[in-house]
Amino acid sequence: MKKTETDQILDYLKRIDESINGPRPKVRPSKKEPPLSKRVDGLDKKVAGLDIKVEGLDVKIDKLDTRVSEVQLGLATLAADSKERFDKVDERFTKVDKRFDKIDARFDGVDAQFKTVNRNVAVLRVELVDHMERIHGELTGRIIDLETPGGKRGGGGGRGSGGGVPLAS
Repeated sequence: MKKTETDQILDYLKRIDESINGPRPKVRPSKKEPPLSKRVDGLDKKVAGLDIKVEGLDVKIDKLDTRVSEVQLGLATLAADSKERFDKVDERFTKVDKRFDKIDARFDGVDAQFKTVNRNVAVLRVELVDHMERIHGELTGRIIDLETPGGKRGGGGGRGSGGGVPLAS
């Protein structure tokens, strides 16, 4: 870009800034600075003070470095101790898991026994029902055989010795 274009763009940006933010405040005249010799003398005093502060700063940095080393050692010890404790907890949980595996195996055995018992109960139920039906059939047959025929007593209508109530249902 040419310098004239740069000046135009800069002027345009200033106008935009003034339209958005308002006019710029006037620059105040700066204070008169002290002569160079006084400023140099002031710098000499500041540098002399810095030397004293730097010596004290070295001591503070050494103390800080020592403290950081202590903290790092403490953190390393804490990390090792925490890892050891977590390893112990993990070992305990492993033992508990083994115990639960044994208990699960026992429950599986009990479940198998219950299935066997349930199967046996079902078989016995079928056998009992069969026996009861046979006994009922046998008793019914015998009771019918024991009843007297209905024509012997003068038309009793099938009444036997039971007074008119049939014994077999």
